Amino acid sequence: MLKHFLIRINGIVQGVGFRPFIYRLAFEHNIKGYVLNDTEGVTIEAEAEEENLNKFVKAIKEEFPPLAIIQEIKIEERPLQGYTRFWIEKSRKTDKKTTFLPPDTNLCKECLKELFDPNDRRYHYPFIVCTHCGPRFSIVKDIPYDRENTSMAPFPMCSECKKEYEDPFNRRFHTQPTACPACGPHLFLYKNDKTLISEDTDEIVQKTYELLKAGCIVAIKGVGGFHLACDATNDEAVFRLRERKRRPFKPFALMTGSIEKIEEFLYVSPKEKELLLSKERPIVILKEKKKLVSRYIAPYLTYIGIMLPYTPFQYMLFSLDKDLILVMTSGNLSDEPICFKDEEAFERLKDIADYFVTYNREIVAHSDDSVMFVLDETPFFIRRSKGFVPAPFLMKKKTPVHLFASGADLKNSFAIAKDNIVILSQYLGDLESFITQKVYKEAVAHFLKVFDVHPEVFISDMHPNYFTTYLADELAEDKRRLKVQHHHAHIVSVMAEHNLKEPVIGIAFDGTGFGIDRKIWGSEFLIADRKGFKRVAHFSYFMLPGGEKAIKEVWRIGLSLLYQAGISLDYLLLKEKYPVDIILQMLQKRLNSPEACSIGRIFDGVSAILGIAEVISTEAEAAQKLEEESLKTQKFQKIEVPFEEKGEEIIISTEELIKKLIELKDKDVPTSEIALSFHQALIEVSFKVVERLKEIYGIKKVILSGGAFQNRVLLKGLWEKFKKAGFEVFLPQKVPLNDGGIALGQIIVGQEKISNE
Repeated sequence: MLKHFLIRINGIVQGVGFRPFIYRLAFEHNIKGYVLNDTEGVTIEAEAEEENLNKFVKAIKEEFPPLAIIQEIKIEERPLQGYTRFWIEKSRKTDKKTTFLPPDTNLCKECLKELFDPNDRRYHYPFIVCTHCGPRFSIVKDIPYDRENTSMAPFPMCSECKKEYEDPFNRRFHTQPTACPACGPHLFLYKNDKTLISEDTDEIVQKTYELLKAGCIVAIKGVGGFHLACDATNDEAVFRLRERKRRPFKPFALMTGSIEKIEEFLYVSPKEKELLLSKERPIVILKEKKKLVSRYIAPYLTYIGIMLPYTPFQYMLFSLDKDLILVMTSGNLSDEPICFKDEEAFERLKDIADYFVTYNREIVAHSDDSVMFVLDETPFFIRRSKGFVPAPFLMKKKTPVHLFASGADLKNSFAIAKDNIVILSQYLGDLESFITQKVYKEAVAHFLKVFDVHPEVFISDMHPNYFTTYLADELAEDKRRLKVQHHHAHIVSVMAEHNLKEPVIGIAFDGTGFGIDRKIWGSEFLIADRKGFKRVAHFSYFMLPGGEKAIKEVWRIGLSLLYQAGISLDYLLLKEKYPVDIILQMLQKRLNSPEACSIGRIFDGVSAILGIAEVISTEAEAAQKLEEESLKTQKFQKIEVPFEEKGEEIIISTEELIKKLIELKDKDVPTSEIALSFHQALIEVSFKVVERLKEIYGIKKVILSGGAFQNRVLLKGLWEKFKKAGFEVFLPQKVPLNDGGIALGQIIVGQEKISNE
């Protein structure tokens, strides 16, 4: 029997080859009608025998293109229209925008083959792309996803490209960024004083290689912004980049041309290999097995971040030398956002880069490379950005209003929500500088426009001095404002990811979070659900003399921990270098010395006491060095850290922990052994506290979240201990362990509060 179906498909269905896919399916199943893009997704009017229509719908659900994500398919039977053919209709706008954009992806195998085929008209064309690969999110200004709404609008297609673009059976059918040397963007090589050196692609690739091998630093415009590149095997070049970028410690990411080259000097597990070769192309943190690169790549550390090429230019560069290994770090000065506009790059990077490789297509939405690590063949995010954003999180529950969550001030990502969708932004970094705050505001405006979100509720952290708190106040105007406690947001983000609704024991370990008692939290054991939480345990408080200054000068925290444990200050090995007497007076008089209990700050203080770090140049530097020290041995001393129940709270003694570590120093136990003993003490006492909480509350579901769990020793130790004891353990895998996932938790808490009113 002949029938007519109106089929609505929502999700990531634009810019991924969905319409040509539907067109081909229609021919296979003898369907008449049309398909089009609109601001809600893809609409299909289909007429055929009922059996054919059912097969057609089944094929849509099972065979959709690799970059597509289908959120929902709605089918409505309509009166017959008498269509006699199937065609692709022009895109149109509807009353609302609910479609989603695909992330930027690696070059596909077909395009890669064409790139290196001398007989192909796109041979060595650095902007080769098709339906299945290339830039998407980074070039889109608005939806529907049509060329005029992207930064490809200034490049009219030549007759050859237009022919491919209009052929439903061609791989480039309706590929919005499609182009060729005759009609598309082009590369340029400049000196840092803007002197043009070359506009010829092959010459630019060759000269760039020669410059890098000669020890120069080259700024290279990628998909989401500029990279700063230099020869990773050249000590002098890498050290110069560190000096110019003002980055004394934080490791540099690397890029090389093949998985085989990576396996020469880094250990690669099956899951790590899968991530490296994935279409998302993240940086993956791997353990070094052989010294092939400069000692300045990751000073003091044995783990190195590396990725494989994903743009045509990168593939061409690495094709010149199979042994080439480059630093490929974000194009910025430390603590600033990545440069993605040419004028801005020449201004901000001119004192870092000697040369610039750029092109004349605008990057609309910037993004850094995503960063991941693998533990027990389980992947975790450190930074969720290029390749993953803006893929939506699909929630079971619809929210009645649009929401905006501003996230945290460190490792920031914000989030927007409407209906049953949450979209987490790309990584935006730390929001201390004016320039980062400006980029943050621009990114918020872009997301609200493209995804047609009009927030009625604005959610932020509770911290009164966060930039994100001020911004949420500013954006909200007279609309509703909600504030969510930092560590509750950490736990709820994981609850949302794993669709947990019942109460859990949440462990949130990090560096800083504003507590409801107005003190600095960060060693939190919570009984939490999506609506609220009860703080049931934490480490005892200690002072941070000088407040924020102590976070950079970690010797102050070491001094404070010794002072509060009643231990001689002589144990601070480098005390002669610093104004110890002044800081001691501050502690005695409790002047400008806010109280904290965070694990991150305990790591800092212990690192100072053990002589591993005195001052730091970047967040978590002291903690990373302490973890690295613990990895030098497998020997440790068992430390019993006492805790006591005070009313409804368990307090773990920070003072006793420090005393036990000093006892080990008195016995001349090696520093590496003390470092591992410290890690094991945290694992053991945390486990015992959770066992006690299970006895009290009858809960066996445990969530671990917070930046401190980027520490492999801590994460692996607790994770294994809980699993062996029969607990159900849930970890963040779709959002970062650190504050990059906070905004998702803020959204979910906000939704619950609104829904339960």
